[in-house]
Order: sequence, then structure tokens, then C-alpha cells
Amino acid sequence: MNLRPLFCAMLLTSALPLAATAAESKQESVQAPETHNRELKVGDKAPDQYKREDKAIKDWRAKGLPAPEKESHWVLMGKQYVLVQITNGVVLAIQPGS
Repeated sequence: MNLRPLFCAMLLTSALPLAATAAESKQESVQAPETHNRELKVGDKAPDQYKREDKAIKDWRAKGLPAPEKESHWVLMGKQYVLVQITNGVVLAIQPGS
């Protein structure tokens, strides 16, 4: 008796629910809000969205901000400039915005 076709059929049918679950989880993703509802201080962890490069302020010199430290960048949070460490999201400095 050849069990190979039966075994392959069992594998395929057991993998189908996994594929459906993976597709459903991708559709249920939620985009992070643009604002946060808590006050941040130096040493706190900023929301992950502020670690992304697309949030970085490219013209920090024109804004009168000091050079960002290694592996960090300036971002605008509300009306303040915040220096966020890219690797872990820790707030390194806060400057008033203009």
C-alpha cells in the first residue's frame, strides 16, 4: 500500500487554514495614529512611528537644532522637535518648535 499520496493530501489540506489565517492577519493590520496621547520626557520611549526615516527632519540646521547624535534623528511631535534614537526609540532631547 502506497501511503505517499495520502500523506501529501493530508499535508495540503492542513496547510490551507494556515494560508487563510496569514491572509486575514495582513488585512487586519492597523496603521499607527499620527498623534500620541501621553506626555513624553527625555528618557521615555517614543511611539515606533517616530523611529522611521520618513519622519526625520532633514533640514535640522535651518530649524536651529543641534546635530543629531549617532543613530538618531530629529522629528516633529506636535509643536516640539524631539531627538529620537532610531535603534530603540528613546527620547534624547526636546526643543521647542518655531
